[in-house]
Amino acid sequence: GWMQHPVEFGALTQLWAGTSPEMIDTNGGYFIPWARVGKMPTGALNSEVGPKLWDWIEEQRKGHF
Repeated sequence: GWMQHPVEFGALTQLWAGTSPEMIDTNGGYFIPWARVGKMPTGALNSEVGPKLWDWIEEQRKGHF
């Protein structure tokens, strides 16, 4: 299920990426659980999908912000 990992790991990767001195030169990196640099999925840089995703997100958040 969605709670298969200890809550203590919840923000570990974000904290590590944002505060670790070894991450100083990894701006724009793709980070994965837990506290590791990962390989960005090939579809993540698809120039056709990006704008469609942005538009979809904007539509979904209407009325929430």
